[in-house]
Amino acid sequence: MSNENNFKTFSYFKYEKLIALFVHLLTGFGVLAGFFALISVLNNNQSNAFLWLGLAFLIDSIDGTLARKFNVKKNFPNIDGKMLDSIIDFFNYVIVPAITIYWFKLVPENLLIFIPSILILVSIYSYVNLNVMTSDHYYNGFPAIWNVVVLYFYIFGTSQITNLVILIFLLILKFSPLKCIHPLRVKKLRNISIFFTIVWFTMSALLIVSMQTNIKPIYELLFMFAWVTSNLYFILISLYKSLINKKY
Repeated sequence: MSNENNFKTFSYFKYEKLIALFVHLLTGFGVLAGFFALISVLNNNQSNAFLWLGLAFLIDSIDGTLARKFNVKKNFPNIDGKMLDSIIDFFNYVIVPAITIYWFKLVPENLLIFIPSILILVSIYSYVNLNVMTSDHYYNGFPAIWNVVVLYFYIFGTSQITNLVILIFLLILKFSPLKCIHPLRVKKLRNISIFFTIVWFTMSALLIVSMQTNIKPIYELLFMFAWVTSNLYFILISLYKSLINKKY
């Protein structure tokens, strides 16, 4: 009986280790998605680049939850999952978008080097800031999600000057008292935030695809309505936290 229990314990341990390994590999696939996004940028294919970045975003959305569920830290104590996640996020959320801004000339040409350089420099200190989040998991200042920003530029087809003004404004907001909601970690709003995150992600993908196909305008309009609604949810919650409910 004792041998049987020992075998079950050993089997469970191996199973737990294997699952934890797969979770780390899933996280690692996020940087591969970012690499393919970068290749798409260099091949002048913005739609594919955003679809790959979308896949990276999806992986980033679920790997943390899986890591906690399967106790990855216990099974692989020598691998710093937080560091791994930060490296991948910096590549996907900062480096690839910065190159996208340069490659597709999203700002005036005399600032094509300067603006991406400032964006990278400011963002790297954001990643090492120990107070980047409040105790209830809101970001202090605008988070370094430049992949989302350049996606908006692509969907709305904004001009170089408009893009420049928006980027400067958002860089300033990084040092402001703005509180931006983390869609998966703010406990009080988690279920509704997850719902709007799914809506935002799905509608973003559909809008990217619809821009490359001959889809009926009514469908594109519906996608845009749902997408804007999901954006408004995150904006309004963040403004409420910043201006009214400031306690954290």
